[in-house]
Amino acid sequence: MLAWLKHYLFGYLSIEMTGFSPERFLNMCSVHEIELWKVVNCGHSYQLFMTVQGFRKVKPLVRKSKVRLRIIKKFGLPFFLYRNKKRKLYAAGFISFFLILYSLSLFIWDIEFDGNRMYTYDTLIKFCESEEIRYGMKKSKIDCDVLEEAFRTKFPEITWVSARVSGTRLLVKIKENEVLSEIPAKDETPCDIIADKGGVITSMIVRNGVPMAAIGDTVEEGQILVSGTLPIIDDSETVINTHFVRSDADITARTEYHFTRQMPLFRKIDVETGKVRKGYYMKAFRFSFMLIRPRPEGTSWKRTMEEEQLHLFQNFYLPIYFGKITGEEYISYERPYTEEEKKLLSEDINERYKKNLIEKGVQILENHVKILDNESLCQVAVDFVVEESLGRREALKIQRSEEPEETNHSNERN
Repeated sequence: MLAWLKHYLFGYLSIEMTGFSPERFLNMCSVHEIELWKVVNCGHSYQLFMTVQGFRKVKPLVRKSKVRLRIIKKFGLPFFLYRNKKRKLYAAGFISFFLILYSLSLFIWDIEFDGNRMYTYDTLIKFCESEEIRYGMKKSKIDCDVLEEAFRTKFPEITWVSARVSGTRLLVKIKENEVLSEIPAKDETPCDIIADKGGVITSMIVRNGVPMAAIGDTVEEGQILVSGTLPIIDDSETVINTHFVRSDADITARTEYHFTRQMPLFRKIDVETGKVRKGYYMKAFRFSFMLIRPRPEGTSWKRTMEEEQLHLFQNFYLPIYFGKITGEEYISYERPYTEEEKKLLSEDINERYKKNLIEKGVQILENHVKILDNESLCQVAVDFVVEESLGRREALKIQRSEEPEETNHSNERN
């Protein structure tokens, strides 16, 4: 590659050699370190390539070996410029190309994050935009040290950040802390535990507070299960004071879930016809150009697009995107669901509800699915009998009564 570039920059020639002793000429060129390549024996002559500098040195060697050299064709940048010296637009376009390329190299056209697991790409991009870091901005305006400090301040879970500009890309490498940065403060606010839904209590372990229900009791939503109000009673069973605590308990109950979802009576079917339309498009800055055959009237097509950003080197990205478009024609029609399809759809709905409950830590005891079908409506009824944690904390409303302070004035006489 480097040899070809050197030959092109300084120019080279395609030579035809005839004469008395061509082998002697080739040997003398080797001794005098004159570069020859692609030497081909054509029977009555030889064809080879030679640099311009080497061609100027071979005159003595030509006379000694009694050969004749004829230039077939000239290659390289010097001959190209000479042939087009009167074509000013060529020169202007050539210079403009490199000027535009240099101008584009002064801006950021790609931002990449590496090491982010807790935070998504969109979240980090929006934060960069809030810090005035965005696509198309000048590289000279980016202060990597300030950006790193901003990341650490905004996201406490990020323990290490490295930002650098390479080519036309901003590369940000981060490391997230997998351990909590600080232990949350323990909440000691007095509260009750109330039922967040109705059910039958199956287990109850109270660590703090006064239990207001027992195992086997049927409770309703909003009912107090554990009270945070502790009365202090004297020997005569008179309440002399009240102490408020933060209730703490593990309570499980047998509860029920009922879901109903309506199903369409007809199913839409898309059938591909086999006809395909292919095309290409290009985006540059805010402009786009699409080249694809027009869609015939009265037809429906599914279109997929594959896009790739243009880059000259690994980190030299440009604001130019090329894409490939593929369109597939399809025909749509509707037909009623079959009994088998209704069963499969109801099972899919049931599995989705079941998955959501299991993710919440609910233990499923019973599961029933019914399809309620008539001429105008089709519904899927899903019933679950589960065992789950019951109760949520509710802060106590403590009423404080202000008593007037009593002052005793005594006159002591000695």
